Amino acid sequence: MLIAKVVLAAGQSSRFNGCKLTADIGFGKTMIEHTVNTLQALDDTPVYVVTGAWHKEVAQALVGYKNIELIENKQWDKGLGNSIATATKAILENQHPDGILFVLADQVELTTEHLSDLVTNFKRYPSRWCANYGERLGVPAIFPRVDLPKLSDLTTDKGAQHLLRCSDEEVNTIDLKCASLDIDTQAQLNDFLSKTF
Repeated sequence: MLIAKVVLAAGQSSRFNGCKLTADIGFGKTMIEHTVNTLQALDDTPVYVVTGAWHKEVAQALVGYKNIELIENKQWDKGLGNSIATATKAILENQHPDGILFVLADQVELTTEHLSDLVTNFKRYPSRWCANYGERLGVPAIFPRVDLPKLSDLTTDKGAQHLLRCSDEEVNTIDLKCASLDIDTQAQLNDFLSKTF
């Protein structure tokens, strides 16, 4: 079963006052490197990285990485849905996956084990799977092949949240409160570093 792996990394990081994706989050790794490493450890399929506002910086941070493909979304300012659509269309040009796994580049507490749990459940029962933060549902999320046309047509800046919260379709979840932590500000990064090291 083929599951395409996508890192969503196209945003402007407006609240961070700079490119958060190339910020050091410890162990000498940048935020984007950490997320790519986490996904690469799942299996040997390529990792797709959707870039945008900081395309050059992200590309430079990933120089030397093998088995990744950068997808530049030149309309990144249209929001997360546009990045999801851009990635889905690019993937479908080259392959026909059974599903697509989406992860945000700034979900710094996610581990390969967390994502492996999600993938294992999807393989057992291919349908919508996502993280349950405790108060809401969100990424990481895997969407099955049947959803890919819908993902290709997304335009909303809310991403694919409406698909995860749709009462008309089955949505399965795993408890993953750590996924609710994403880094938006320098203060949040400093807080994360102080708790980790």
